[in-house]
Amino acid sequence: MKILSAEKTKELDQYTIEHEPVKSIDLMERAARSCVSRLLKLADINSEFWIVCGKGNNGGDGLAIARLLSIQGFTVKAIIVDYKKTFSEDAQTNFNQLKEKFPIRIHEIHSLEEFKQLISGEKNNTDVLIVDALVGTGINKPVEGLLEEVIQIINDNFSKIISIDVPSGLYVDKSSSENKTIIQSSLTLTFQFPKISFLFAENKKYVPEFEILDIGLSRAGIELQASNFYYITRQEISSLLKPRSKFSHKGTFGHALLLAGSIGKSGAGLIASRACLRSGAGLLTLHSNKETVTALLTHLPEAMSSVDPNLAFISEIDKPELFDAIAFGPGTGTHIDTQTAFKKILQYYTGKLIVDADGLNILSENKTWLNFLQPGTILTPHPKEFERLTEKHTDDFERLKAAKHFSLKYNCILILKSAHTAICMPDGNVFFNSSGNPGLAKGGSGDALTGIILGLLARGYNAPQSALIGTFIHGYAADLCVKKKSAESLLISDVIEMLPRAFKKLED
Repeated sequence: MKILSAEKTKELDQYTIEHEPVKSIDLMERAARSCVSRLLKLADINSEFWIVCGKGNNGGDGLAIARLLSIQGFTVKAIIVDYKKTFSEDAQTNFNQLKEKFPIRIHEIHSLEEFKQLISGEKNNTDVLIVDALVGTGINKPVEGLLEEVIQIINDNFSKIISIDVPSGLYVDKSSSENKTIIQSSLTLTFQFPKISFLFAENKKYVPEFEILDIGLSRAGIELQASNFYYITRQEISSLLKPRSKFSHKGTFGHALLLAGSIGKSGAGLIASRACLRSGAGLLTLHSNKETVTALLTHLPEAMSSVDPNLAFISEIDKPELFDAIAFGPGTGTHIDTQTAFKKILQYYTGKLIVDADGLNILSENKTWLNFLQPGTILTPHPKEFERLTEKHTDDFERLKAAKHFSLKYNCILILKSAHTAICMPDGNVFFNSSGNPGLAKGGSGDALTGIILGLLARGYNAPQSALIGTFIHGYAADLCVKKKSAESLLISDVIEMLPRAFKKLED
C-alpha cells in the first residue's frame, strides 16, 4: 500500500472527481459514511457525539458525519469553531444540509468562554465521544488563537477523542515538534492511506492508534501517484510466500550459518537459532563458544554446531563460503578477535548476509568497514544503534532521511526497528511495517528477527523479500500471541512458537 503526501492525496482526490466521475460533495459524503460506519461500532445506546468542526473540508466531513449520526437517532452536537470567516464550498453545503434538517444540533462557537459554557457540567460524561474535524491534512503552521484554545480544552477534559483523517494540528509530511497544541486522539480514522507522521514514535501521544478507511479513491489514480513510501499489509506479504514442492529436501532450503553468543550471552544464539529453523531453513549451523553450543545441544537438537577455539567468544570461523546465508552479531560481544573474524566475513564472503546487535556495534567502531558491505547486505539497527552508525538525529523525519541516505550510500537494506519498523531499500523505497505490538519490547526480540530473516535468506528468498517477510511475520506472530496472552507477559520464545501458525495463516 502506497503512502502519499498531503499534496499527492489532494491530486488523487481531484483525479477521482474528474475520472470516476464524482462530485466533490459526493466524495465527501462517501468519506463521511465510512466514518459513521466505524463510529457506530464504537457507540452504544447511551453514546453522545460531539462533532467539533472547523470551516475547511475536514469540517465538512464532520458536518456530514453529524447529519448522518442524527439520522441514526444519536444525540449529536455539531460544534462549529468560528476561527475564520468562511466555509469551504463543500463544508458550506454540508452546513446548510445540517441546518435544514437538524438546526437544533448546531452550536457555533465564537470565543473560548462560549465553548467552556457549552461543555460545562458535561465534561465528565463518560458517554461523550468527541469527534475531531477541526483541521485536516492541509495545515502548514501551528494552530493559534481560538482553534488552539479549543484543542487545549478538548485535550484537558475528554478521553474519548476520534480524529477524522488526521489529529488537528498534526503535520502530515514533516515533524510537528514545533507545534505545542495538537489533538491527542484515542483513535484516528484516516482516509485510504496511513499518513507517514502516524508511523513515528514522536507522535505517539497524538496517534496512539489509527485505522484506514477505504473511501473508494480511484485505483488507476493511485497507480499514477509516485511515492517512495509504502505500508506493508498482510495481503502483500502473503503474495510473496513460495509454496514448498513435495519433491523438495533439506538441501533445497539452504544451509544457514549463525555467528552468535558468547560467555553469559548464550540466549541470543539459542533464540536466533530456533527462529531460523522455524522460518524454514533446511540446515542451520551455530558457530559459537562452547557454553553456547552446549546449551544448543540441549534445547535445539535439530540444529548443527561448530565450537570456537576460544571458550568465551567467537574468534574465528572456517570456510564461511560453504553457507548459503550468514547472520552475525546477536550476543557475540565486541572483543578484538571477534572483530577480526567479522572483518574477514565482510571482506571475503559474497553470499547473503545479515548483521545485527554486536555486529552493528563493531561497525560503529570501525566505520570504514561499511565500505566492505556486499550489495544487499541487511542491517537491523534500533534507533540508538543507528545513531552510533551515523549521528544523533533531532526527530524521526530526520532519522528516516538519514536511513534512506545510508541505504543508498552503502547499497544495503536497512531495517530501522521501531513500532512501525522502516525497511529502507537501496533503490530509495521505504516500507513501513504494519504488524507487531508492545509485547515485543523485550530482550531477545531482535535476535528472533535476525533468526527469522536468516532462515528466509537460506531457503532461497532474496534479501528484499526476506527483509519484508521476516519483519512482518515477526510482528504478526506476536499479534497472534496477544490474542491469548498479555503483552506484559509475552516472551520471545512464545513468539517463536507461534511462527508455524503465523506462516500457516499467511499461506492460507
